[in-house]
Amino acid sequence: KEIDISKYNGKYAIRSSCNLEDNIDNSFAGQFDTYLNVDKKDINKKVHDCFNSINKKNIIDYLNKKNISIEDIKMDVIIQEMVDSKYSGVLFTSNPEGLLNETVIVSGVGLGNNIVEDKIDTTTYYYNTTDNVYYYEGKEDLLNNNLIEELITTSNKLKKVFGDYLDIEYAISNNNIYILQVRPITALDTSNLLILDNSNIVESYPNVSLPLTISFVEFVYTNVFKKEAYRLTKNKKLVEANNNSFNNMVGSSNGRLYYKISNWYTLIKFLPFSNKIIPIWQDMLGVKNKSYDNTKLKIPFTTRIKTYINTFLELKRVSKNMDKLNNKFIEVNDFFNNNFNDNMTTSEIITLYGKVKKELLDVWDITLVNDLYSFIYTGILKKRLKKKNISDDKINDYISGISNIESLKPIRSLIDLSYKKDKLSKEDYNELFNKYISLYGDRSLEELKLESETFRTNNKLLEEKINEYRKDLNKLEEVYNNLNKSKEDKIKEDFITNHIAKKAMIGIKNREISRLNRSRIYGMVRSMFIGIGKNLVKEKLIDDYHDIFYLKIEEVFDYNKYNLKDIIKERKEDYKMYYFLPNYSRLIFTNKEFDKHHKSINKYNKVISNNKLIGIPTSNGIVEGKALVIDDINKKYDTKDKILITKMTDPGWVFLLVEAKGVISEKGSILSHTAIISREIKIPSIVGVEEATTIIKTDDYIKMNANTGKIEIVRK
Repeated sequence: KEIDISKYNGKYAIRSSCNLEDNIDNSFAGQFDTYLNVDKKDINKKVHDCFNSINKKNIIDYLNKKNISIEDIKMDVIIQEMVDSKYSGVLFTSNPEGLLNETVIVSGVGLGNNIVEDKIDTTTYYYNTTDNVYYYEGKEDLLNNNLIEELITTSNKLKKVFGDYLDIEYAISNNNIYILQVRPITALDTSNLLILDNSNIVESYPNVSLPLTISFVEFVYTNVFKKEAYRLTKNKKLVEANNNSFNNMVGSSNGRLYYKISNWYTLIKFLPFSNKIIPIWQDMLGVKNKSYDNTKLKIPFTTRIKTYINTFLELKRVSKNMDKLNNKFIEVNDFFNNNFNDNMTTSEIITLYGKVKKELLDVWDITLVNDLYSFIYTGILKKRLKKKNISDDKINDYISGISNIESLKPIRSLIDLSYKKDKLSKEDYNELFNKYISLYGDRSLEELKLESETFRTNNKLLEEKINEYRKDLNKLEEVYNNLNKSKEDKIKEDFITNHIAKKAMIGIKNREISRLNRSRIYGMVRSMFIGIGKNLVKEKLIDDYHDIFYLKIEEVFDYNKYNLKDIIKERKEDYKMYYFLPNYSRLIFTNKEFDKHHKSINKYNKVISNNKLIGIPTSNGIVEGKALVIDDINKKYDTKDKILITKMTDPGWVFLLVEAKGVISEKGSILSHTAIISREIKIPSIVGVEEATTIIKTDDYIKMNANTGKIEIVRK
């Protein structure tokens, strides 16, 4: 059939549109003929050639391979006006490797066939659709931020029409985007999704963690949560049936730790009234995406009744059990200090590790019951006070009403030591200095990363911190007086509110005690692995004792089975790249998590014009001043009178916060350390501020209202 070409002018693209082409089962990628820049007079010939490509040998071979009859093929041909594109490429709404919330945009200069045929260099953009941030791989940043965002917006519109997982060809001319073709992404299995979420865990393990920390954390979470489930169900068979969930409580991607969030929901479903507990748990941990599979767990009726009873009994006696655990910790801590020394063999250290693990890690699950106790009573307290029309700032005062919070003991002691240094004799100062190391030497920045340097591993860091505080003696005196003020009873409500508040405070206090002790346990583990590392250096199996942190636990304990130097070398190369990847809050994989592997990547910072942000107020006050973005905790910062901007904090941040005017965090909740510590040291804090570290720059002059959660960039 001849086509009336009288209406055509210019150049055209002639391309196939087969009924079996580019569907979920079959691709036919590059099999049929496509013709570009076709003149008007040649349109009919090229249309016929495109139709006839169905008879090509490569098509016949493909049909035979896929067991498809040629009679099943129905061919259409599309005539498109040629776009004289400056850039063109392909957009996958989900990463075909199996990362669903990452859009991949491949772009090159000129026509798309140059990209398909590898005639030109391309740049690939990886856009996380949860966080709306991206990076690119390639020699040149071809597309500006506006074009990237417009491509994402356009792809979202197409998804509403054609489905979620699309392969989209596009062209860009004069900053206009033209969609050339839309088809499904082939071979993308979405039947078994795995969701990684960094809510809350990012406070303890911000940014990149090394393999030894990751393997230790995976081991701890598996064992502690499994024992917790058995504590509440007393049903070993049921717990073992859900072994896969317990073995996958946490995961990692690109050197970053995440919760495997769906398995957490599975665990919570073991609990009575889980549909009531889940929203409280989400609120306390700062989980932003509230959706989850609400299918009920299949638990026998008698087991469910026993679980209800056991949970009630465990919650009732949790305070006594936490006291027992705290006493047990003191006993094990003394045992460790009396037995660990620098002259131990690797075999002796591994034996000591086993004893500490058995005595502490095997009973640590009671802290999870206490967390549940804290979350429940804090949630009930907040709900009750809101019903009584009490303002958020008053609620925060109630929740911060712990008279002697354990997490503040290290900073109180350090401020006290710094303040009194010139009043003490050298002997008394050295005694208090060493006592501080003994009690709080493990409390530091990123203290739950085994690779982190602490006051215990490097005493000079403590001396540097003391000298830093003493640079401004007036400020030091102000902080000293603030921390030592007597507190008034803030709970002056009815009997029921007082009762609930008291329960919440007991839970929070025990939570903070266990967190401080947890840092000490990690300190023991850190010391033991450093000891092993030094032994392996002596045996010339590794080059530097710090290299031990690039190994996994099983590789350390069975070190004779591996070529440790080769493993370390390869992982160090991987980690060089990981440090440049964005710190995504959520990753959705089709089956199993994986790490990225790029030859080179470039971090791209979005240009955002917003000058007003909002978050969750957690410590009252209104301040203004210069911002200081903390993006690398290992750098030294002058935090005095600055408003700190960060993605998250961990317990060790108290050493930075004491000199600051205020703190703004992208992550956090009312029970996060950012919130608790800032309330105690009387500086304003706002958490949950999306993209704060992207929008606010160091030295921007900002105003933060921690009564309302509003932030304004007054001057850039």
